[in-house]
Amino acid sequence: MDDPNWAAFIPDAPQGGPKCRMVPHEDCSPLDVDAVVRHLESGGILGSMQGYETRPGQLEMVRAVTCAFNGREHLMVEAGTGVGKSLAYLVPAVQWSFLNDTPVVLSTATRNLQSQLISSDLPRAAKTLGDDAGKFRATVLKGRVNYLCLRALGEYMQGGYWTLSDDEREAFDKFLGWLRRTEDGDLDDLGDEEMRARLSCPSEDCAGRTCPFRAKCFVAKARARAREAHVVVVNHALVLADSESAGSELLPAYGRIVFDEAHNLEDIATEFLSYELSRPALARLLGRLARPSRSRRGPGRTRGVLGAVERQLQRGAFPNKDAAVEARELLTKTHVQMRFVQSAGEALFAVLERLFSPAPKESVIRFRCVPQRQYSLRGLFADYSPAQWSEEELLNAGIAFEDALARLQGCVFDLAEALAAASPGVPQQDDPSAQIKAVADSIKDFMLESKFILSSSDPSRAYWAERRPGSARARQGAYVRLVAAPLSVAGELKKRFYDAKDSVVLCSATLRAGDKFDYMARKLGVSLVEAGRVRSLVAASPFDYLRQACVLACDFLPDPSANAVEYGAALVDVLRDVFVATDGRALVLFTAYEMMRAVAENVRAPLEEAGMDLLVQGDGLSREGMVAALKKCGAPSKGKRARRVVLFGAQSFWEGVDVPGEALSCVVLARLPFPQVGEPIVEARSDRIKENGGSPFRDYMLPEAIIRFRQGFGRLVRTKRDRGVVVVTDPRVVTKNYGAMFRKAVPASVHSVPTLAELSARTAAFLHVEPKSLI
Repeated sequence: MDDPNWAAFIPDAPQGGPKCRMVPHEDCSPLDVDAVVRHLESGGILGSMQGYETRPGQLEMVRAVTCAFNGREHLMVEAGTGVGKSLAYLVPAVQWSFLNDTPVVLSTATRNLQSQLISSDLPRAAKTLGDDAGKFRATVLKGRVNYLCLRALGEYMQGGYWTLSDDEREAFDKFLGWLRRTEDGDLDDLGDEEMRARLSCPSEDCAGRTCPFRAKCFVAKARARAREAHVVVVNHALVLADSESAGSELLPAYGRIVFDEAHNLEDIATEFLSYELSRPALARLLGRLARPSRSRRGPGRTRGVLGAVERQLQRGAFPNKDAAVEARELLTKTHVQMRFVQSAGEALFAVLERLFSPAPKESVIRFRCVPQRQYSLRGLFADYSPAQWSEEELLNAGIAFEDALARLQGCVFDLAEALAAASPGVPQQDDPSAQIKAVADSIKDFMLESKFILSSSDPSRAYWAERRPGSARARQGAYVRLVAAPLSVAGELKKRFYDAKDSVVLCSATLRAGDKFDYMARKLGVSLVEAGRVRSLVAASPFDYLRQACVLACDFLPDPSANAVEYGAALVDVLRDVFVATDGRALVLFTAYEMMRAVAENVRAPLEEAGMDLLVQGDGLSREGMVAALKKCGAPSKGKRARRVVLFGAQSFWEGVDVPGEALSCVVLARLPFPQVGEPIVEARSDRIKENGGSPFRDYMLPEAIIRFRQGFGRLVRTKRDRGVVVVTDPRVVTKNYGAMFRKAVPASVHSVPTLAELSARTAAFLHVEPKSLI
């Protein structure tokens, strides 16, 4: 497979073609707001489509987005379930980008929404262009590691097909079928995580102009399509990566962006802007320079930029022979210095693991630096004994690690300079010296970030250490990870987007905690924007929740915050009887995996006896597979009783689960979804609020829980024909004063029930299901 002719069936990247370019706002033509809105009204291009329903909230939203684009304004939109928010921002995006021949970026938090936008919603929105619809261009752009690398495939198969095991041959046969069908090389469509890990290519492994498959590169094709597209669909992480520098080439230059699923933007930005010091982080950095081949025949050629340079030197690819000799010497010196960095890193990590010596059972600890650089762990103990912690050892190990990294950075930079002299006149995008300089910059950044974490002196950050389990696939043992995370991302979002872009639209079904946008505006930095540039809108759901949803709150269970074990035991009986009343067809949302597993263990047998299958997150079936199984269970059967499905999920199941129809007729919120106590970023943000004179519960924990609560409620009613019951088993929603804020946050009346018998009876009555008993 070293012969590139094996890939002849894969078409080359097209050359030339139209390009969309950034156009200053002053040179853009405004949209006719009324004309854009008419497309979605009755009789309009979309409004006249069969089965399409005109929705007032959608019309309000499309008008607001269009005005924001025209007026160079930012917009926050909360669009209730059923509004049709995707089309409400897609139609203005399509119209604006096509009229002005300038790109508009759409950013999502999930792959599912990306797929929906590109395959379904964008083609419909493009119809509003009439006869010009065929000229409209849209594409999805993902990170490099999401695409198949043909060179990596060739290296993987160097040993030949018959050296594969039976299982590997079966997987490879399926892969070849996918390879012949795929047009974009998107590994998300492959569905094989092991093959995906082997066949993608991080930037440091890209061979650039020397790659024999350059003309067929799927990454190059994807970026070319993005440069040509009127609308580019991406995810929040890629947008943040693109915003790192003004000269980034990840995305085409753009002036307007829509963040859908914007309630997730803070968490994604926090993770993106965090610094990490750990063995895997160091291994990833050094792996950009050199690491073993992924060939199945054992040790193969070195991967990374040093391996590429070594092969170029062996081929005599550099015209300046004297500089090539110097480069070869520097290459050897760099390999030696890498080993010094690895040794110094191991010494430092051995010291850092002692952070946990006074609390060997803890998995996460926060730390801070006091004036004498003495680490002190909050909430666990006041200080370390001399036998547990030596500040001098940390200081010596930190200095040695910093010195080794600085020497490596110097070697790599010198190598880049030598290569530039050995091969003058090479375009920057193909110049190996440019790639190596980029790695040198990354080494410098890693060195500074490591020093920053170890000093932990910036009060705008939270600092913690955590034990992480190993990974057999990555051949990585358990390790300690140190993190420095921003307490707020508001300033960075303002700088990267609200100040830099003409118009930013933030939309979600849940942007308000209560009846105002204030909390989310502070989180996302919108409140920092100059007055007059920000608008907000609530696009009301068209659903009749008073008729379609019954919300029942259990007033007879123990307080889970007082006795979680007793609450979990009582929850088993409640779920058993409720699911008999609903005939299964339910989703239970937990806030903790431990409670979810304990309840599942005790309720599984009675549910199976009643003809119901219990699917629990983490038991082997993927989230998508669990949701698909629930969709298949359908409506209650007549005659012979079909088996029903109940799902238990936590964390990710609180949002994004879309099961219309009777297959999902009951959602149980097993606990009010307050942020997890013990999470270091939660504790640090709470401390900051308290230091500033606020109330962590009122100003942070409560609004976070209300937004999450609304997300969970939204899993039930997905269409105008849906009807079902939401059961809130946490009694605090009716017994605590703050419970009123949760009750007011959902668009249906919340009814308190005093007994399990009444809960089951009212559930069955609302669903018109004959109550049954397991006994």
